[in-house]
Amino acid sequence: MIKRRILIVEDDLSICRLMEEQLQNDNTDVCCVPASADALDIFMAQEYCLVIMDVQVSEADGLKMLGAMRLAKHTPILALTSNLKPENRVALLQAGANAYLEKPVNMNVCVAQAEALMKLYCESNHDYQKCCPLTFGTELIISPLYRQIFIDGEPIELTRTEFDLLFCLAQHPGQVWSRSQLYSYVWEDDLGVSGDNTVRAHIGNLRKKLADAGKNYIQNIRGVGYRFIPPALNKKD
Repeated sequence: MIKRRILIVEDDLSICRLMEEQLQNDNTDVCCVPASADALDIFMAQEYCLVIMDVQVSEADGLKMLGAMRLAKHTPILALTSNLKPENRVALLQAGANAYLEKPVNMNVCVAQAEALMKLYCESNHDYQKCCPLTFGTELIISPLYRQIFIDGEPIELTRTEFDLLFCLAQHPGQVWSRSQLYSYVWEDDLGVSGDNTVRAHIGNLRKKLADAGKNYIQNIRGVGYRFIPPALNKKD
């Protein structure tokens, strides 16, 4: 039997323990983590049927993480907040929450809501394998599902070709790709003289857009090709 996994993102350990007691069973594993940048990495490393996370609407980081999770996967997200003013409900839904509950949480309601969300998700039976996003912390998210990239939570508009080039390079951080290899990957054709110039032009446009966002993820290796430098190692020249 394949177990369901629930990720709880909550700083209050007493709440984490209570939820774990209520939700953990023979069919369900529960993982509790504090609300930090590591939570997104943990979310990306496993497939979960549900995320329950404490979101302080007044703090931008909470909504940013919620939005990053929603962009990356279709996993249901149940947001917990201590302030459910109408404008905050709107903010949670716009950021990507499927449902929300006000703290202090009624555990019976929380369990019922969690079960309903997981049931819908598991029955949907979607295949998202080929749409797996690339995430580098919360700084850079590359989503093939939406063919969109986000830098520090802000969308950057790329052409189809620019996106394909970035996605190709980012899948193999640090690996040098020749223009011939990139042309074969993106255009599915052999590189000619015109193809060499085509790759140069599109990479140039892509690097300019990244530079406008203050980033320098693509490094030119003179006479060889290009490589992707992950955000953690990236420093603008």
